[in-house]
Amino acid sequence: MKLAGKRLGPRNTKLWHAALTVVLMSLSFASAASYKLATFSLKNGLRVVCLRKKTSPIVSFSIWYRCGSMCDRLGKSGVAHYLEHMVCASAGGEFKDFLEKVGADHNALTSLRSICFYEIVPMEYLETVFGYEARRMAELDMQEKVFLSEKGAILEERRMTHDSSPAGELYEATVANAFNRHIGGISVLGWESEIKDLQLQDLRDFYDEWFAPNNAIILVVGDFPDVEYLKKIAEKHFGAIKEKVQQPPAENGARPSLFKEITLASSKNSSWNVEYIYHVPTTYGNDIRKNIGLELLISVLNQPDFFLRKTMEHHLNIAHSVVLAYLAKYFQFDVVSIDICCSSINNNSENVWNYLRKKLLNIGLTKGDLDVVKSQRQLAFAHKEDNIAHISMHIGQMLSLGYKPEDIQSMDDILQSIRPEECNEILREIFSQEPVLISRSVPKDHDRD
Repeated sequence: MKLAGKRLGPRNTKLWHAALTVVLMSLSFASAASYKLATFSLKNGLRVVCLRKKTSPIVSFSIWYRCGSMCDRLGKSGVAHYLEHMVCASAGGEFKDFLEKVGADHNALTSLRSICFYEIVPMEYLETVFGYEARRMAELDMQEKVFLSEKGAILEERRMTHDSSPAGELYEATVANAFNRHIGGISVLGWESEIKDLQLQDLRDFYDEWFAPNNAIILVVGDFPDVEYLKKIAEKHFGAIKEKVQQPPAENGARPSLFKEITLASSKNSSWNVEYIYHVPTTYGNDIRKNIGLELLISVLNQPDFFLRKTMEHHLNIAHSVVLAYLAKYFQFDVVSIDICCSSINNNSENVWNYLRKKLLNIGLTKGDLDVVKSQRQLAFAHKEDNIAHISMHIGQMLSLGYKPEDIQSMDDILQSIRPEECNEILREIFSQEPVLISRSVPKDHDRD
């Protein structure tokens, strides 16, 4: 992941997924009037989505390739993330020099389902960015020397985010056991042994298969002249690039038939952590109303004054943090996770969680609970609605996950109409079932018995 041409520091992968989920959730609370999205497609399948905002003479360009770590082949985990590094490092320095010269903000990221590159530039340089990104799509030259240099950087990134962190180790063990093999089963970084074995040809094969106009979405947000201008420069720079045939990766949204329970003992760990993974039915993925209802439910449960966190973090003082997350379209099936971190070694939080879960199912949510989180999200978005980087990342993530522009524009109306009864029905559907996985992280010499 890069910002302004510099690589960012290590990130806790599990917390990054949770943070990204919160970012996506906040999009649901955008005013429908704020998102007057226009869209068009070229003959080669390239989609362009745009939002005109005349706040300042700058524009955000982002291109989202609908391929991520879920497209890594068996035994070659980490290829998508590796390719992100190579694309940024293999542009001969010309693109980077141009961006730094004009004072642009630029970034790249890889998730389970997408690889994204974005630039924020003064409006007069938008067409130049179109040209550079078109060349990166059509004719990227990857050199062995750069490949070896980036491999060292990626292995160090993995050591800092996973191998040196008990939270990173637990995340990797959790998802590797919850999901089949590598499809949604580990972080985007990949397994260390497989990263070491990757060859430059593996990246070239991935690039040749997935970097194509019919597998990409361009998003433009800011003060551009009009849609016709974007059509003209998109056709000029991307129109001649040929589409490619891709084989979508296999997905399976069915609930796992076997319950799993794992314990990770780590010498790096001085506290006790437990995470519950609950399966979200496949119907939620095709039901925007249920998706937003579940997002609202999780927002309520994460409130510090709601009885769930208040009981565990304050009244009983058995956990220093309790975090729930709805992870939609990131793994082989959608999940809700609850992560309980304790400052001391004890097992009481599991008993308390089971008690609070039953209490939650019994009393449910109220209209007042929902009104609080709706107001919070509306205020949070209103504060950032003129930030084109914030808006661009929101919309781009939603588009890369398969949401249509009309879905995004209708979210606020749907959200405002959701009733407590709907959230309570979702609550019962998710939390009445047993978790599909319980994972624990304990100090290496700790004996749970």
